[in-house]
Amino acid sequence: MRWIPRIAPEDAPPGLRATHDRIRAQSASQRVAHLWQAWWAHPEGLDATFATYRALMENPSPLTPAQAELIALVVSANNGCAYCVAHHGTRLARLVGDELARHVARDYREANLAARDRVLLDCAVALSCEPAERTAADIERLREYGFDDAGILRAIEIAAFYAYVNRVALALGVELEPGLKPWEFGEQA
Repeated sequence: MRWIPRIAPEDAPPGLRATHDRIRAQSASQRVAHLWQAWWAHPEGLDATFATYRALMENPSPLTPAQAELIALVVSANNGCAYCVAHHGTRLARLVGDELARHVARDYREANLAARDRVLLDCAVALSCEPAERTAADIERLREYGFDDAGILRAIEIAAFYAYVNRVALALGVELEPGLKPWEFGEQA
């Protein structure tokens, strides 16, 4: 499925190897995901993208880790990115349980989510589908559900980040790592 080669950490030249070592050290699995291996041709871009990923997802406060993973999963499903759906579905399952995470991947609107989380995901999907159609009303709706400006900005950042990463993963044909199973997902729009 991949359309450009990946460079495994053990085969990386010194500059890229240093980046792979940083990624491995910060990874819960102590591995370098195929996505990061596929980014080999632009090490500076890989560094910047990985740093942004860590800044957004490591401590997503004032959002909860589950809310951050909900956004990543739903945006990825909406964009048809099976690679990111499998990764973030698995992470969300650890936080909220497998059944709920899989239901969210298929259709978050039908999942047993709090109204506040559903509104958050409505915003993320709207931003992904029709970014030029966003208005102040979108922000006000989030405020009505208790999100402050910091939470709103973080949600928008995460949704926009995954729109970017999904497109890179899809355009490069990044394959799932061995042992990570594909997830069923549906269009979220």
